[in-house]
Amino acid sequence: MIKSFSALFAVALCLGSAASLRAQTRYNSQPRGNSIRVDGTSTTHDWQMEGTVIGGFLVLGDAVTLDPAATDIPGVQNGAVPAHARASILVRTIHSKAEHLPEVMDHLMKNALKEDQFPVIQFNLSGLTSKAPHAAGAPFDFDAAGALSFSGVTNNVSFPISITVLDGGRIKLSGVVPLKMTSYGVTPPAPDIGLGAMRCGDDVKISFDWTLKKVGAQ
Repeated sequence: MIKSFSALFAVALCLGSAASLRAQTRYNSQPRGNSIRVDGTSTTHDWQMEGTVIGGFLVLGDAVTLDPAATDIPGVQNGAVPAHARASILVRTIHSKAEHLPEVMDHLMKNALKEDQFPVIQFNLSGLTSKAPHAAGAPFDFDAAGALSFSGVTNNVSFPISITVLDGGRIKLSGVVPLKMTSYGVTPPAPDIGLGAMRCGDDVKISFDWTLKKVGAQ
């Protein structure tokens, strides 16, 4: 009898786990439709760096469905969206947009971020909160929270994001993350040009568009 009960319990547990997995929807990063922009300031002029490569995934659980025509999101409890995600960016894929000597800024930034030791910028999502109600036909608005890591330092961050539903099972996540370089142990670059007159400011802003596709979508 005990063996029979144990076997039934094990089967029920497996079925429950399988149902939970089926309830989840996974989106994987796509090679196109991504953009990263880093905006900063200096004592002489503003500067920008850009990239187009973001790796990672997003998993939405508990029957969460993003229907752009709906005014609410199924599977959301008190605004909390069951989700986890990881986004990764290689430091070497971000390049200066300066008209003159962009390679100088590339070199300075890679050194400042300790790219040889910590080649990846990574974000791990820990919380996603819906900004209800959703306007039919508009992007979905959320507050995201998680751990951002680069140059060997990890800090908790929070910022607003939007999710736009695209065709072919694709979605696009967009957001802006303000931060201070010194919070990550990064000394703002000061190129040895112009008699040392140029010094980068501490505050930067990271803007991104991240395109992902539902696993199994055609």
